[in-house]
Amino acid sequence: MSRWFAIIILLSGNAFAKLDETLAPSKTCEHDALNFRCVKFIKNYDADTVTFFIPNVHPLLGEKISVRVRGIDTAEKKGKHPCEKDQAFQAQELVGKTLEAAKRIDLVNVDRDKYFRILADIQADGRSIKDILEEADLGYSYNGGSKQNVNWCEFGKKRVPTSKDSP
Repeated sequence: MSRWFAIIILLSGNAFAKLDETLAPSKTCEHDALNFRCVKFIKNYDADTVTFFIPNVHPLLGEKISVRVRGIDTAEKKGKHPCEKDQAFQAQELVGKTLEAAKRIDLVNVDRDKYFRILADIQADGRSIKDILEEADLGYSYNGGSKQNVNWCEFGKKRVPTSKDSP
């Protein structure tokens, strides 16, 4: 009886190891149904819309794929107020520099948003772009509902310095 018990323990341990493998970040660059790994940063129009080259995808999808950052909204470059434009520039620069410096970029939990745009958690060297923007106070949590009416002059009191701020 104990022999069968040992075999069951070994087999279930192997199953838990495989479960751990699927939950942990992948060390390979292989894509799966929900994730594009080892993508290449091309540009970012603003802080919450970024264009990537995604290797090993069907050419029908294109080489330059625009991705919306999941869970955050940032100021608009075409906003009406100078404060909003300034915040948008700072956020765009932070995201651009972060992604340019990253050794590895992954698009995690890829999906479509309500406008059918590609939506993903963007990770630069394991750090979430959403979290980086929130920590810099350059965006607020947004999950697709009605957008907040933000006073960008009051928002973002702990702004990160940018090259625009330099004398």
